[in-house]
Amino acid sequence: MKKAVKNAKHKRPSWDEYFLDITNCVGSRTTCDKSGSGCVITQDNRIVSTGYTGSLSGLPHCNDVGHQLKSNECTRIIHAEHNAISQALKFGISLDGATMYCKESLCSACKKMALSLGIKRIVTKEK
Repeated sequence: MKKAVKNAKHKRPSWDEYFLDITNCVGSRTTCDKSGSGCVITQDNRIVSTGYTGSLSGLPHCNDVGHQLKSNECTRIIHAEHNAISQALKFGISLDGATMYCKESLCSACKKMALSLGIKRIVTKEK
């Protein structure tokens, strides 16, 4: 049996870098090609919920039937952050003290929802 050799050039990502990278994978599930955002919510460096930009569960997807645009924004979808929060609540997961990882800054509605549920940190890829 060969012994694994650690690559000295490998830089281990920080927790923030690690979870921000995962938001890209989650965002690849988007059902609206106008936005490909993903969101990851963690507690104690463990993923407790994820969400991506898309239509409400059970409704048609923009990528299948087209967009409902108002002021160049698609009104058919909910934001990745809203989706991740909804998934946690649906399954009874408390978000008190959690950290939220997102691609970009949150809209005011998602930010208010996150803070009112006790999310203590919001980390974004884009400053």
